[in-house]
Amino acid sequence: MRSETLEQILKVITVAAQRYNQGDGIDHSYQYGVSRVSQEYGIRYQTIGDACRRRLGLKHIGEFKAMLKASFEGDTNKLRDVLLSKTSRFYHDRINDFFSKFTNIRATTEVEEKEPDTFVPYTVKLRKRDSDVLIALAQLSGGQPEEILLEASVEAIKDRMKKAVNKL
Repeated sequence: MRSETLEQILKVITVAAQRYNQGDGIDHSYQYGVSRVSQEYGIRYQTIGDACRRRLGLKHIGEFKAMLKASFEGDTNKLRDVLLSKTSRFYHDRINDFFSKFTNIRATTEVEEKEPDTFVPYTVKLRKRDSDVLIALAQLSGGQPEEILLEASVEAIKDRMKKAVNKL
């Protein structure tokens, strides 16, 4: 699982916890969390929902919702353990830190309303050999080629911008 996917799942948990604390049921809280995160990242609702189920090795979303509800009611062990088992050890400190602060997240009653980022679509063409490398990388990392290309492009654009500004 990529770090961005992990962050998206943790954000769903955070937003859903806030809604649950306001009195919404687990289903609505989960749906609201997925919706907000999909808007924030500019990706489909289904992609975020998939991260909360398939990427965690769950058979159906009800399993995730049950762990969410248990977490909101004080037992974070199952959800934390699933995340730890499905991520690289390099992310374990992030996960443990998140759940150690989870009581503060549960205590938050206001949901931050902010405008999601606006995205501009671009169409790109890759040489066949570059496309093959991208597909192989996606398979090795368990990600999607489009997400990897987006992430790499944004990093490259930011690096070029820094270089251009430094030349001024």
